[in-house]
Amino acid sequence: MSSSNPFGSLPELRRDAMGTTVRVPELRNIALTPRVEAILDHPAFQRLRRVRMLGPTHLVYPGAVHTRFEHSLGVYGCTRWFLQSLGRIPELASSLSEVDLLSVLAAGLLHDIGHYPFAHSLEALHLKGEDTPRHEEVGGRIIMGEFEALRGERSIAEILSSQWGVEPERVIALCTGNLGARPSQIDQLLHSIISGTIDADKMDYLERDSHHIGVPYGRTYDRERLLANLTLNADETRLAIAAKGKVPAEMFVFSRYTMFSEVYWHHTVRAASAMVENAIAAFHSRAQIDPDDFLGYLLRFDDEELLSWLFEHSPDPSAPRFLLGGLQTTRRRLYKRVATFSRIYAERDKQRAYETIYQMERAQLFDLTARLSARLGSAVGVPLHPAALIIDIPPRDKDRIDSIDVVYPRARGKRFYPLHQLSQVVNGIQDDFIAVVKKIRIFAEPSLAAQLRDLKGVEDLLLTEILKS
Repeated sequence: MSSSNPFGSLPELRRDAMGTTVRVPELRNIALTPRVEAILDHPAFQRLRRVRMLGPTHLVYPGAVHTRFEHSLGVYGCTRWFLQSLGRIPELASSLSEVDLLSVLAAGLLHDIGHYPFAHSLEALHLKGEDTPRHEEVGGRIIMGEFEALRGERSIAEILSSQWGVEPERVIALCTGNLGARPSQIDQLLHSIISGTIDADKMDYLERDSHHIGVPYGRTYDRERLLANLTLNADETRLAIAAKGKVPAEMFVFSRYTMFSEVYWHHTVRAASAMVENAIAAFHSRAQIDPDDFLGYLLRFDDEELLSWLFEHSPDPSAPRFLLGGLQTTRRRLYKRVATFSRIYAERDKQRAYETIYQMERAQLFDLTARLSARLGSAVGVPLHPAALIIDIPPRDKDRIDSIDVVYPRARGKRFYPLHQLSQVVNGIQDDFIAVVKKIRIFAEPSLAAQLRDLKGVEDLLLTEILKS
């Protein structure tokens, strides 16, 4: 530990920093130092210019073509803000070393270095009995220079060691949250700046996605007041919010909720994402391709190149071709809703249908989709293509919104209260997120959906078949 205060002397944190800046939306200048530029110029980081932030969302919101490169710069900038705010806490300013600060700044910059096209859709799949590598894991391998095509003249790990003076393994741990069996108090705190209820990653993507998509939802909180009230929890292992920041914290959580409700899980966005996910799953079910080779393609291609490659390597009339044909910008034909289920529907059968589907493994879901397709094919009088119907289940890893402590000063010491216990707004959001936003939808190919709209009793037919499961 350093007894001096590096917050004021570290070039990356100086508020009056001079030199190179890069401008990113919205009206933000990111100050760059030579060691930051060394990472930005690395081929592994430049690759992020070709990876869209929101996958197929641009087919619904045309402005959603921003990239992981832009977002990574933004998260680095937000990490600077977090640290500059925390630097006003005397006990923290004296306990963090320059190496600590540089490690978390590097983690903010590199947290998405392993992202590849449609990563979130791919990570939701179980391919050939194994999970697709998570982008955080891939990021660690990229940093260590394991992929020759992305290594450049030297690995990012070498840049971190030689120019930043930090341990690459520590930076990777701060990115992934894999801090070891006995993580230090400081590393837990630094990781919470990158990943927590209120963190630099969310602060950037809420604002950035809102800006590019053209909606206000991710920008409806008071950022300056929130940053000004950052503090530490009782054991000083995570960020907390001082009492004066309670309302901005509520607004931040609500902003994320509305972005999921109105953008990320908008029904048409979910249709496009489900088409991608099912196309890739169908491709893997028949393709004999080594997982490492497939990962190599993912790291080589941009979004459109990956879809084109999958299309070209799938026979006609296979499921991948059937699905991907509707995702081409020259022939946009996104699937349409034919049924929606949520936990709040009053009808008991609909609630049971939701829980039945939500608990299904992929093989069970495949069987149910086949049975529903057969029943609907009989109803419309023609056999359906195996990929004409999709059941979309939102990711199961977002069943709870984490809370954050609110700190109240007291004459005999501080008091700490979880935000969701103080706020009916936040408490309600947690329940509403699961019960309302996480809908299960059945999508159909557009011409089939049009036929089903003209038929009576389609919903009852679907419910009957689902509840047989």
